[in-house]
Amino acid sequence: MNSHGSKILAAALVPAMLFQTVSSAAAVDDALHASPILANLSLEELSQIKIVSVSQRAEPLKNAAAAVRVVTSEDIARSGATSIPEALRTVPGLNVAQINGSTWAIGARGFQSQYANKLLVMMDGVSVYSPIYSGVFWDQQNYFLPDLDQIEVVLGPGGSIWGANAMNGVINIITKSARDTQGGLIYGGGGTTKAALAGARYGWQAGTNTYVRVYGTYDYDLSLPKPGGGEANDATRTGQGGFRADGYPRANTQWTLKGDIHWGENNDTTQLPDLLSPNYIVTNNSAAQVLGGQMLGRWQTELTPDSTLQLQAYYDFSQREESIVDFDVHTADVQMHHTWTGWRRQVVDWGLDGRMVDFHTRPRWAAFDPAQEVVWLGSGFVQDEIELVRDRLFLTGGIKLEGHSVGGFLPQPNARLTWHPAEGHTLWAAWSQALRSPSEVEQQAQIDLRVFPPGTFDPNLPAVLRWRGNQDVNPEELQSWELGWRWQAAKSLTVDVASYYYQYKNLIMATYGTPYGQGTPAPSVVIPVVTANGTEGDSYGGEMALTWRPCDAWFATVSYSVRHTQLHSYLPDPIEFAGDSLTSPRQTVALTSGVKLGREVELTGALRYLDNIPYYHVPAYVDLDLQLAWRPTRNLEVALVGQNLLHDQHAEYHASLVNQTAEIPRGVYAKVTWRF
Repeated sequence: MNSHGSKILAAALVPAMLFQTVSSAAAVDDALHASPILANLSLEELSQIKIVSVSQRAEPLKNAAAAVRVVTSEDIARSGATSIPEALRTVPGLNVAQINGSTWAIGARGFQSQYANKLLVMMDGVSVYSPIYSGVFWDQQNYFLPDLDQIEVVLGPGGSIWGANAMNGVINIITKSARDTQGGLIYGGGGTTKAALAGARYGWQAGTNTYVRVYGTYDYDLSLPKPGGGEANDATRTGQGGFRADGYPRANTQWTLKGDIHWGENNDTTQLPDLLSPNYIVTNNSAAQVLGGQMLGRWQTELTPDSTLQLQAYYDFSQREESIVDFDVHTADVQMHHTWTGWRRQVVDWGLDGRMVDFHTRPRWAAFDPAQEVVWLGSGFVQDEIELVRDRLFLTGGIKLEGHSVGGFLPQPNARLTWHPAEGHTLWAAWSQALRSPSEVEQQAQIDLRVFPPGTFDPNLPAVLRWRGNQDVNPEELQSWELGWRWQAAKSLTVDVASYYYQYKNLIMATYGTPYGQGTPAPSVVIPVVTANGTEGDSYGGEMALTWRPCDAWFATVSYSVRHTQLHSYLPDPIEFAGDSLTSPRQTVALTSGVKLGREVELTGALRYLDNIPYYHVPAYVDLDLQLAWRPTRNLEVALVGQNLLHDQHAEYHASLVNQTAEIPRGVYAKVTWRF
């Protein structure tokens, strides 16, 4: 379909979509087989969705004193998404952009980048945040999407519960219990950019109160176009498999054992600085090799009617070999969480966490000193929720203390107030102090960023701009103030508004060191840029979401977010770190909607607007995704999905430093799903 035809199609569909509305969450039995639209609960029931990412215990979404968005399994199915980043595209306040075939830039309330370091991402409460870069490798998060229960997105600091690095927000990806995924499911398909996608899962009852499932996935995406023509050489092949077992030995007791393994091969083109090359640049066409796995065990029980205990342990292994970096990381973690309601009108949560992280790195473009290190972390938190006025006013206070074997002691307090002034209204306010620990790159890495020809810094010798980590760099700091309002205006209409003001201090940047000469690999001058705490600034903004559901067969959500960030560096800023305030769109708008066209056919879609990104010269754009699903029987679904329909191709973001940037093309794929 050409660009003109796509715009005509969009013009015909969008006016109808403007009067439709979103909501989600369904009863388990319906969710397995029924229509994602008709399976929805009422908006009043949706407000009772349980979330765990704000207080680390289940609580109704409507009572959470935080800006929380929940992407349910039905939302994911309707979106046509084939990856977790795609499923997050329309969450207000979350900035999502694709860089190339395997790389995404995702940030919360700004600070978006390929290695967004102020957003904690977890799978079932287990961090997938890389300590090497203080970011997330999204190509390693390839779970079987139909088995995701919900994705909880908390905008704002979560450090008092989850610790350092939950600075601007938390994404917690929660999978379904094996009890809720009994039977089989197979899907397969392909299209213009997604050459092949396939997955299978089977669940069964292994005992009186024990349930098990196994699954596997495979995806092959073709190379995307690069700016100016040609291919970006970024085709990807990924696979993942695993199992989950859940047991319910007695009332109010549950255990879980879960294991996953993933692999990937991502083609990539990098242009690396090289003193020995004629133009001081060498082009590397290679494939990144990715391998990893995890084993998790969890046990939760009710000790007494007012006391609940949860114990969890996991081991995680991650290996990545590419032209930029080569490392493997082993992580072992043990956690305990206890909830007590024995005091009148109070809920007390406290917990302990011990973690060991073992790094092994090998020299590539980035080299680390030391190349191997073992880091120990210990933390504890306590949180007390007090009911000041029965059913009306609640005060929550808490603090997390985190100790680090190679760093200091990190306190992260918070206080939250929730007020229900009238039926259907929830007002909340929060103050938080959050921290971000320095990454291995910021503390230990040496990276040649660029080589300048003779005459730039020295009349006779080339000059190397060299990044150098600093072991003495301190954690970044954030003071946060937030206000929010949720309103159940009618059975078919809800409004959710949140606002914030942030003060950042001690942000880590790179500043000039003292130049020196070197003789190998060729005579040259080295211009060091050394990490330091030298940037501060303010950020403010907010998000709004309006959800309307006039009838069972028709739904839509309109959301809007805006932010303004101003950073300034009080040290020399050679790589323009303060420009991070301009690396995210200032405004975003999203409309998601769907309608049931008959007993067997549904049309759903998402229209989104993203403001320009000044730092990378990415212009503002509007784009549209659509899914047409046909369910001729209870167990069979055939779907046709169109993505990025309003452009032949366009850039969404820019790669960091040396990676290849691609343009994201219009894509169409078909998918068949069979349940048995």
